[in-house]
Amino acid sequence: MFHNGRGTYDVVLPKIKELIATHRSRPIGARVTLTQKHLNVLEIYRHLTDELGFKEVGLAPVTTKDHRDYAITPESKDSMLEQFKELAEEWLQHALRDEHHGFTNVTDTIEEIHKGVSKAYGCGAGLGLLGVATDGDVSLCHRFAGSPEHTIGTVADGVDREKQEQFLVDHHIAEKTDCHKCWARPICSGGCYHEAHVQYGDSSHANLHYCTWVRSWTHTCLEIYGALAERNPRFLERFDA
Repeated sequence: MFHNGRGTYDVVLPKIKELIATHRSRPIGARVTLTQKHLNVLEIYRHLTDELGFKEVGLAPVTTKDHRDYAITPESKDSMLEQFKELAEEWLQHALRDEHHGFTNVTDTIEEIHKGVSKAYGCGAGLGLLGVATDGDVSLCHRFAGSPEHTIGTVADGVDREKQEQFLVDHHIAEKTDCHKCWARPICSGGCYHEAHVQYGDSSHANLHYCTWVRSWTHTCLEIYGALAERNPRFLERFDA
C-alpha cells in the first residue's frame, strides 16, 4: 500500500508476472501476511499458485496489537487454522501421489519433524540472521530494524558480540519456563521474538496467545507425517538432504 492509501497490487502484478515467466534458475515462492481484512486463505493460495504461477506459498498472520483494525480476532484465527488444515490435506493427497504441493507451511514442518529438529531458539534472529536499517544500524532481524532497543551493532563497526551473546542467553528456550512442559516446544521454541515484543513488551517472552494454535497445527503435521510414513515412505526421503 502507498502512503496515500492506494493499493500497490496493480503496479506490482505485471512485474511479478514477468519475474515468474523469465526466472528459471529456481522456483519462485511467495510469502503472504494475513490480516483480518484479508483472511481467505484458500482463495489467496489458489490465486497465487493457479492464477499467477508461484511454485510455493507460505502464509503467516500479521504481527500487531489487538486493537488494530487489521489484527486477527480469536474467532478468525480458528477460521485460519481450519483453512490451513484444508490445504494441509491437499498437500498430503499430493504427496501420496508423489506430486508437488506448494503449501510451504506443511513442507517446512514436515522437514523439521523428519530431521528431528529440536530448536533452542524460535528463529535465526541474532544467530544467523540480522537486519540492517537504512541508517546502517544492525538489528536482530528485519522486523526490529529501526528499533534502538534491538540494535546490536552498525555496518561501520560490526556486530557487538557481547550484546549478541547476551541476547542468545536471554532468548534460549531454557529460559522460557512456560514452554518447559509443552510437547510442541522442539518445533515452536516459543515463537517469534518480534511477536512477543509487540504482545508482551518483551522479546524473550513465549508467545502464549498462540500456544493452542501452534499445538493444533503441529498435531496436524504429525498426522500427515505418520500417514506418509505408512503409505508412501519414499516421499519422505526427499527431506534427507
